[in-house]
Amino acid sequence: MCYNPFVPKVKTDKSGPGSNIRAEREYAKSIGVKSPTRMNKEQLDEAVRQRELELGITREKHSIYDFTSAERMTLEAGLRGKHRAYQMVSGYFRAFPEGDGVLRRDPFDVLPESDIYVPAALVKKCDMREGDRITGNVAVLFYNKIRVLKSARYVDENAMVRSPVRRDYATLAEDKVSRRLDIYGNHSMVALTDRVISLGMGESLVVSGRCGANAAYFDEAAAAVSKGLCAGFDGIVYGVYGSDGRRLLGAAYNPETTITGGDEDACAFMREMIRRTAERRENAAVVINDVTADAVPFLAMAKAYRDSSVTVIAFTERDHVADAHIVFDGAEIDCTETGNSLASYICGMNRSRAMSRALGRIGRATPDELLSEFTEYVNERD
Repeated sequence: MCYNPFVPKVKTDKSGPGSNIRAEREYAKSIGVKSPTRMNKEQLDEAVRQRELELGITREKHSIYDFTSAERMTLEAGLRGKHRAYQMVSGYFRAFPEGDGVLRRDPFDVLPESDIYVPAALVKKCDMREGDRITGNVAVLFYNKIRVLKSARYVDENAMVRSPVRRDYATLAEDKVSRRLDIYGNHSMVALTDRVISLGMGESLVVSGRCGANAAYFDEAAAAVSKGLCAGFDGIVYGVYGSDGRRLLGAAYNPETTITGGDEDACAFMREMIRRTAERRENAAVVINDVTADAVPFLAMAKAYRDSSVTVIAFTERDHVADAHIVFDGAEIDCTETGNSLASYICGMNRSRAMSRALGRIGRATPDELLSEFTEYVNERD
């Protein structure tokens, strides 16, 4: 094998003039060059150069997203070569179409260099599903610094000493709503949801009528509901917000469960995370306050199950099919269109009828006026 000057040099500083032949042989073995100890320096340089080109190894490739699908498949073989051990890490599994995938450390951020490659064989072995939270041991490949998941210790908090019995979200047994959603706080929207709507865990609520005149109130209300859920909800709170979501939520902002200015791809991934939450018998609540996001697929997920529930609260411009509605017309609420179709499961038939009568008497009111008059009317005796 002779040196070909027309083959471009792919610089990794591991081969070529000036490199140590002993170190280069170790490097060649780690990337799959056959019989590197039988080659002289010139032959070894050429073999390494060719193999680097095959694998796409360059100094410029810093993250897994720089690799083609064929190049990614070679990374699993790298675990059998020379690599450095790394600490245990956690992330959310996101699948590639080819069956492999990545652990996303910050699931809704731009594609970061810190994401970890997950080989297809490990995905199959652990029955990983998109949205799973994975904890495992990571190795750093010697030749390109790419981090690869070497083993999984926990999948959705199930120890991998034995393969966990996975339940499919689509097969979860539904149950009737019977438990009220706990939201803490003194904002008018929190009080409306608690007292007037009596929203149950596993129900959907649409607060419709967002417009330029009330946009600031909607933003404030959505943030107050999210903060109130974080304070009192027995489960995981998710959020879909516009680009100012971080500012609105303040200390309640959680990058692992909140999309800010995300697209449909990020929303679809969040829905997979919510499904995994319900499968492992945890409750989930989602607050949507992004005019660019489609709330309908989230609203369709709202259900109570035998061991968990998915509750969805969406602040929207238009009305959508849901269990409960709060209908705004500018700064006022249209009380004749506001209510909860399943309130009798939460607070009983008599209370539900009294709520309906009270709302019918009020007609239209601001949120504060509605709370005041509703409190007066709903407690009146017939």
